[in-house]
Amino acid sequence: MAIPYSTSNAAGINLSATYTPTTTGYAQDVTGLAPPVPVGTIVDATDGSKWVMCLVGTGGITGLGFVVVVDEDFGCVMMSNSVGALGDAVGVAVATAAVGDYVWVQRFGTCDALQVLASANPNVPLASTVTAGALDDAVATPTKNITGVVLTTARAASQGNAPAYLNWPVVGTTN
Repeated sequence: MAIPYSTSNAAGINLSATYTPTTTGYAQDVTGLAPPVPVGTIVDATDGSKWVMCLVGTGGITGLGFVVVVDEDFGCVMMSNSVGALGDAVGVAVATAAVGDYVWVQRFGTCDALQVLASANPNVPLASTVTAGALDDAVATPTKNITGVVLTTARAASQGNAPAYLNWPVVGTTN
């Protein structure tokens, strides 16, 4: 998957970078560079997608394409049935990260990798699951509907990533 680079107010940013705080309180990525912008900054990428800088919370992010809930302070945790309130922002992380790391989260545009459960179908409503970071098309109690995201291709017979389109997704009603 080719991760686009930022073209707007922070040209050249690597959107797949993970920034880890140092013991001095300044965040660094593996190359020793600090995060290029404060949390909450939204940037445009070369493919027209939009990304926001977030601080990773409880549980970290365990893989590419995992779905996260973003709070009003731009902290993020992996989505599940027990995480996220009505109206909370939802995005997709493209890097693994530990608690306290900083990552870019995609909120808008074509998404090459969205974590879903087995056999999830395109062009149908998606909802939370008991599997942290994964969505599914099986909408049942006590899942939470996710509005503003749709798969563009069906997922195979196993959990994994599928292409999707994001339109500023948010947590919707609980089933």
